[in-house]
Amino acid sequence: MFSEVVRTHRQRLGVTQEELASLAGVSVRSIREIEAGRISRPRPGTVRLLAEAFTLAGPDEPAPRQLPAAVPGFAGREPHLRQLDALAFDPDTGDAPATALVITAIDGMAGVGKTALAVHWAHRVADRFPDGQLYVNLRGFDPTGTVVSAAEAIRGFLDAFQIPAQRIPVGLDAQAALYRSLLAGRRMLIVLDNARDAEHVRPLLPGTPGCLVVVTSRNQLTGLVAAEGAHPLALDVLDRAGARELLTRRLGARRVAAEPEAVNEIIDRCARLPLTLALAAARAAARPQVPLTALAEQLRTTTGGGLAAFAVDDPATDVRAVFSWSYRTLTPEGARLFRVLGLHPGPDISAPAAASLAGIPVDRVDALLAELTRAHVLAEHAPGRYTFHDLLRAYATDRAHAAPAAARRHPGTGRRCRRGVRLVHRGASGADGGRAPVRRRRVRRAHLAARVEHGGLPRPARALVRLGGAADRRARRRAAGG
Repeated sequence: MFSEVVRTHRQRLGVTQEELASLAGVSVRSIREIEAGRISRPRPGTVRLLAEAFTLAGPDEPAPRQLPAAVPGFAGREPHLRQLDALAFDPDTGDAPATALVITAIDGMAGVGKTALAVHWAHRVADRFPDGQLYVNLRGFDPTGTVVSAAEAIRGFLDAFQIPAQRIPVGLDAQAALYRSLLAGRRMLIVLDNARDAEHVRPLLPGTPGCLVVVTSRNQLTGLVAAEGAHPLALDVLDRAGARELLTRRLGARRVAAEPEAVNEIIDRCARLPLTLALAAARAAARPQVPLTALAEQLRTTTGGGLAAFAVDDPATDVRAVFSWSYRTLTPEGARLFRVLGLHPGPDISAPAAASLAGIPVDRVDALLAELTRAHVLAEHAPGRYTFHDLLRAYATDRAHAAPAAARRHPGTGRRCRRGVRLVHRGASGADGGRAPVRRRRVRRAHLAARVEHGGLPRPARALVRLGGAADRRARRRAAGG
């Protein structure tokens, strides 16, 4: 019977009646009536549409191959490549699991090489996905500020499957259902690059096993891990061996081996970030007659230091521009804390100290620090201790100095400084009942807060330093009985 044929083909595709209706361009009611046997002789037009829908996955159609070219000079990520292999394939057979949808979420700071890793690995395993590979740059962090919506991405994928425009339904939900129907029963690799957040990619996930999805983002996609069972893969800067390998692939082994000290300095000045290493290598490759010692000296002595050495006229690779895309996504409070921490002189900081420096409650600073770490503009390198990558610290400092004075200063700074001066006077006179060490710690905190929020050492803070030292000397004399 016709009803059994329709039901059998629908189940073969692994789609619901609603999804088949979207796929074929007929009503859901017609599908239900046909499968129930109440329509035994459907109209010829309906039969034709259903036949076309059931043969959309036919072998005669060319499989989409959308991967962009692999990044030249890829280096230093062997552990991560092995980890991707382990997540994607059965260790015994080497095949992708046929009974599970595998999603891998690669996250890391700007310029760390997330796209390079995803695309390089995708090319390496493309032959294991005979039904094709889909790729889209979602532009979640882009110099133009134009994000590719899920609807735009799905429309591009439907075009890759050569679906006629008149067959594409209206509305994101219906288009997503059609997209999932096309993926059903196929073995495809899907790379969703540069996503803003988990919600950005959810409509693009397949609904049935057999496909593998790789997502990259500057944000930690915790929601995708929790709800969809994605496997997180955090990417950090290269180790020294990986950084040297990158320069070797770009400049040649002979040139790198000839100037080992200069190469080490270039690696240090680039802070082992793949983007800055690639920029330095491009500069050296453009001037093959210039020794690498000259490049190292240029990176060391460039006016402005830090990020100024990596300024180029391409917003896709200029380090300040690339970092700015992450900065623009922060909330106003998060952006302010980012700037304040950029002026902190220490190598790392705790949450209570960050709250004191920024003049905000501790219970509020925890959420802001979490925002910064999710965005990979700050790292929690040890439990409760936060630090910057060297170049991100330079960028945070630049943003702090570029911000208006009102944005750098917290209203309570001067009040804390004056209060600190009073506390020092009390400690110096012995009026604090022997609690001078505690008072001095509070004074030092007020002093640091003033220094950070003003971008320097204001006059009240300098007074605190002098008075704090005097109080400390008097306390030591009293303790010695003098």
